[in-house]
Amino acid sequence: MKNYENYEKYSGIQGLINIVKKLRSEEGCPWDRKQTEETLKPYVIEEAYEVVDAISSGEKIEIMEELGDLLLQVIFLSDIYEEKKEFSLDDVVNAIIKKLLRRHPHVFDASFSLKEGECLDDVILKNWERIKAEEKMEKQQNIGAPSKTKNSSVYVSESLPALHRANMIQEKAKRLGFDFDNLGDAFNKIYEELAELKNELNELNKSKDKPKDENILNKIKEEYGDIIFSIVNIGRFMDIHPCNALNKSSNKFIERFGYMEKKALLPFSELGPQKLDDLWEESKKVL
Repeated sequence: MKNYENYEKYSGIQGLINIVKKLRSEEGCPWDRKQTEETLKPYVIEEAYEVVDAISSGEKIEIMEELGDLLLQVIFLSDIYEEKKEFSLDDVVNAIIKKLLRRHPHVFDASFSLKEGECLDDVILKNWERIKAEEKMEKQQNIGAPSKTKNSSVYVSESLPALHRANMIQEKAKRLGFDFDNLGDAFNKIYEELAELKNELNELNKSKDKPKDENILNKIKEEYGDIIFSIVNIGRFMDIHPCNALNKSSNKFIERFGYMEKKALLPFSELGPQKLDDLWEESKKVL
């Protein structure tokens, strides 16, 4: 380590806080100083994804470094809001502490006990939903009523990846008692949604010589989304996360396509459909 100014001052969690405050000061870094909560939003998402990638890699050093990058975003944003005298990092930490204590009465509430015949897992889930509902009502009283979408018990932030969001929405609905009885019913829903999409496509084809009807186009998008949502349901029944499954398939396609590129002696545009199909089938046997 180089002989940085007051290195002891910049060690541990408090050291990181001190570094951020130094960077944001008049004697600090111009780039860091001009950042706002809005400009940092893309970095928060990017760092969160890089943590996930690092965990998938299994490389402990990489995981440690990416967790640090994500932690930096939390401290950075907290410092910005503290400068605006809205809240501080301590407020952020205390808020999550209160939430964890409140949502885990079976751990932190000395008066908690199970009644005869009760299952701990069932009680934990029931309490979790009740406490979250109470928190939601309290928040509405403090900041006003949310939009119709956010007012739902199954609302999940739209900032999340769409497939992950769909999976979380379905899990919330399941916990509240709204779910298919079995995998077969979930499959039937896919067939139903496919039929509805075909009907809308047929309607579009009927008017192909006329200007495109925006209502039909919007309905097609809606039905296509319903199919994807239903497919997520199938994975959930089999305990398969849609993002993991789709990434695996995407990686498989990339590897097979790369194999085709190595084997092809000409640009794909000059090979013709049959040759491309042959190369693809060959790649499937190898990869």
